[in-house]
Amino acid sequence: MHKVIVVGDAVVDIIVPYPKLLNEERTRVEYPVPCIQGGGTAANTAVALSRLEIPTGFIGTIGDDQYGRYIVRDFKNECIDTEQLIIESDLNTVGVFAFIDETGERYLWGWPRVDQAFKVLDMSKINMETIHNASWIHSSGMAIVHDTSARSSIIRIFKEAYKRGIPTSFDLNLRVDQGSLDEKYKEAVLEVIKYSSYVLGSADEEFRYLGDSEDPIENARAFVNNNRTVIARLGKQGSYGLSVDEEVIAEAFNVEVVDTVGAGDVYNAGFIAAVLQGCSLKDSLIIGNAVSGYTVGQKGARNCPHKDELNVFLKKHNSDVAAGW
Repeated sequence: MHKVIVVGDAVVDIIVPYPKLLNEERTRVEYPVPCIQGGGTAANTAVALSRLEIPTGFIGTIGDDQYGRYIVRDFKNECIDTEQLIIESDLNTVGVFAFIDETGERYLWGWPRVDQAFKVLDMSKINMETIHNASWIHSSGMAIVHDTSARSSIIRIFKEAYKRGIPTSFDLNLRVDQGSLDEKYKEAVLEVIKYSSYVLGSADEEFRYLGDSEDPIENARAFVNNNRTVIARLGKQGSYGLSVDEEVIAEAFNVEVVDTVGAGDVYNAGFIAAVLQGCSLKDSLIIGNAVSGYTVGQKGARNCPHKDELNVFLKKHNSDVAAGW
């Protein structure tokens, strides 16, 4: 069976919805109950893949602490192979506070701020046979934001996989500071893209900063070649797929948004799972949209669908993609 190896960040999300004012006098306030879930841009994709019945392993670093032990239990409950999950006693697993406003948008703050485990990835502790035997390698730009061992190791892993003809996908997850990218960070992103079969990212929030055009789709188009397909997520408008053979758009599903935490992360899983099952580019966009649409209707990224739940969602929304894709 196909096995996807996801490389990158695993953290814990502390979901904190904003208090709700119940009257104009501001004397009655409802305080929604916070909750803790597994998180991390790469880990979210891994869990969503496993729920879609894609065998999945994870490579990354966590601390030997309360949050780290939570992640180990979470991965095992989600049937994710943790053989290559590295535990370092002198590093901190990050807890990300996700403050959710009344529209479902999220505002993130990670803690602790020092000795963060996800930034470290020691190649000497990785069994490269895991990479060589994979059917697909996926990672996220979150783990390469900083000039650390995680950045250099992910580039090396992608280069090795790409050289061997193993499909690779990279979700940009750009961290833009005051409207621009740090030059060294941008160089690292472009280096990973060189070895990526699929590049996924937000049109407005990411591809806009990776080119000279004011049109983010034009910037995304510049990365397309015979070996690379690009997916530009369009938020409420759906997603746009670009390859050398075609350009297609798939509209978003009409759902009531609860929160958008991890929406792009789980989209990646839907898209990857569909491609591995032999779906067309258009149908793969639809599956990505469906996984994301289902998830934003729940609280947190870890309420992404299992495959049977996704098929019910597709049927309910009269999708062109047949149940059982």
